[in-house]
Amino acid sequence: MTIRISSFLITALLLTACVGEEQPENIGIEGGDALPSFSITLNDGREISDKSLKGKVAVIEFFNTSCTDCRVFFPVYQSLYDEFKDDGHIEIFSIARDEQESTIRQYWEEHNLTIPYSPQPDRSIYNLFATVGIPRIYIADTEGIVRHVLTDADHPTLPQLRSYILPLIR
Repeated sequence: MTIRISSFLITALLLTACVGEEQPENIGIEGGDALPSFSITLNDGREISDKSLKGKVAVIEFFNTSCTDCRVFFPVYQSLYDEFKDDGHIEIFSIARDEQESTIRQYWEEHNLTIPYSPQPDRSIYNLFATVGIPRIYIADTEGIVRHVLTDADHPTLPQLRSYILPLIR
């Protein structure tokens, strides 16, 4: 019985881990792959899909507000959003992994975040892209081809993100 409880606890910890999941990482979508077919509703009411992103550079962040690495990255991502939010050639938004609207809204309000987000109470959208690891950022070109996949291991800075995005804007 102790072994089952220990195995269960270890499995539970691995499944709820932020970035350092001990499972082999499913790379999922990589640079050069097309965005998967998906459709979400952002907190501002806009519908976003892989099809609606055609013609724009897309910057998609997967997160959970309980993830320490995500919390560290939010200010960088907010700065990126602030810089490009009025540029009609780029779409920057976040998609939750396993998180309810009320929790996200409260965190956004407490930390003065304005990045559009899509609450997702499960991993169905996330699993179209990968199975483990957040934060995870995908940068896709105007044709919907992923050009960069960034994770906590990359710790992208604002200048790095700019350097990935600017060449893609036509």
